[in-house]
Amino acid sequence: MGFLEDAFNTYFIEPVVNPAVRGYNAVNTVVYVSILLALAFFVVFPFLDRKGIRFDKRFAFALLPYVLFGSSIRVVETLGYVRKTLNPLEIGFWFFTPGVWLLVFAVTAIGLAVSRKLKGENYHKSFAIIGLIFSVPIILFVASHYKQWLAFIGTIMLIILIGQVVKLLVGRFTKTGLMKDQLNFLAVQGQVIDSTATIIATTFFDFTEQHPLSAGVLGIHPALFLVVKVLLVLLILHYAEKDIRKENLRNFFKLFLIILGFATGMASVFKLGV
Repeated sequence: MGFLEDAFNTYFIEPVVNPAVRGYNAVNTVVYVSILLALAFFVVFPFLDRKGIRFDKRFAFALLPYVLFGSSIRVVETLGYVRKTLNPLEIGFWFFTPGVWLLVFAVTAIGLAVSRKLKGENYHKSFAIIGLIFSVPIILFVASHYKQWLAFIGTIMLIILIGQVVKLLVGRFTKTGLMKDQLNFLAVQGQVIDSTATIIATTFFDFTEQHPLSAGVLGIHPALFLVVKVLLVLLILHYAEKDIRKENLRNFFKLFLIILGFATGMASVFKLGV
């Protein structure tokens, strides 16, 4: 028991409660991702699929404000307004993993339930508006503390440029038509956001990459990080299109990739302005 307690404390407790310890390590990353995958594909998808939710581009765009809410609220910690804690009764718990996941999931579930209750099948606009009600005040609060507007705006412009270049190259050198699907494009764009913001933050500013594997790739060469992430998501999307026969499940899988890319990437983009 002593070994298990020490390991649990080292890999799960210390990264949450100790600001000096990097938030992610190989062990807790694998566990968190495994839990996230299990909940997403064995709980969330079956439930929403039975409720008639279609995971199309309308749903994806309506969901983005909630992703931005989660990304921006993580930046509040960087500003020093909250501290790490494992106590759900303290506000700091809800600004760090895993508390921030629970908060964003709860807000999203409430937004979806309320919008469906009000508008039935035409709920997407209401769903997005509720998400904006939660996300915009946090984003404005974070932006009010910005001192590096050039880094923030410049990174966004670079992300847009790289995303369009990737779309052009994929369309030019492949015949799959992969990027014609809006969900595929958003999934790739999410990885462009994440990798570009991470490269800028770790190369030109005093940021460090928390995930060990990503830090290893960045250590070889920053540009390699972008290339690897884009190629990997393109490969995953290729096999998703080929092997996942059920359209709604295939689109949910793409949405999962979109959320991962945008959530981590936009958190990094928001932090660049601080």
